[in-house]
Amino acid sequence: MTDETAGSMPEKDMPEAVVRKRTGISIVWIIPIVAAIIGAWVAYKSYSEIGPTISITFENAEGLEAGKTKVKYKDVDVGLVESIDLEKDLKHVMVTVQMNAGSKDYLTEKTRFWVVKARISGGTVSGLGTLLGGAYIAIDPVSGGKFVNKFVGLEQTPVVTTDQPGQHFLLKADTRGSLDVGAPIYFRQIKVGEVV
Repeated sequence: MTDETAGSMPEKDMPEAVVRKRTGISIVWIIPIVAAIIGAWVAYKSYSEIGPTISITFENAEGLEAGKTKVKYKDVDVGLVESIDLEKDLKHVMVTVQMNAGSKDYLTEKTRFWVVKARISGGTVSGLGTLLGGAYIAIDPVSGGKFVNKFVGLEQTPVVTTDQPGQHFLLKADTRGSLDVGAPIYFRQIKVGEVV
C-alpha cells in the first residue's frame, strides 16, 4: 500500500508552509509593562508621602505602641510611631516617629510633643477620647526656625499652645494654700486660666 492508495497526497503536491516574522511588540508583553508602570507609580507615591523621621524622649512609654500610636495635630494624623526603645541610661524611652510629608517646616527647636491620655487633675478631666482609641502623641508645631529631629517630650499637657492665645505669668506667694497643678484661675467669677 502506497501513500497514494491510502488517500493521502503525494509529497510533491503538499503545500509549503510560509513563515512570516511578526513586527512590533507582542500582546503578551503588554501586561508586564502595565504592571511595571503601576508599580513605579505606587513606589513614587509612597516615597513622596514620607516625611522626616524624628525621635522624642519621654520619661516612660505608658500607653504608646509601636506601629499603632499616632502623632496628631487638631485630630489629624501627622505621623506614626515606628519604634520605642530604652535609652542607654535606662531612665528614659526613645520614641522614633515617621512624620508625614510636608511636616518638616514645623519641626523646629520650639516644637513641643506630649502624650495625650485620660487624666483627672484639679477637678478637671481631659483626654476622654483616648479611652476607646488609645493614647496618642500631640504636637504643638512652630514654624519659622531651624529644623531639628530630636525632641524632649513634655510630661504634662501644656495649657497654652501656639494656636491658642494666652500667656504665662509667674506669681509668688507666702503659702501655697489650696493651689495645685490644674487649679482654675478666676477673674470676676469667669475662668481665665489654670495653674501650670
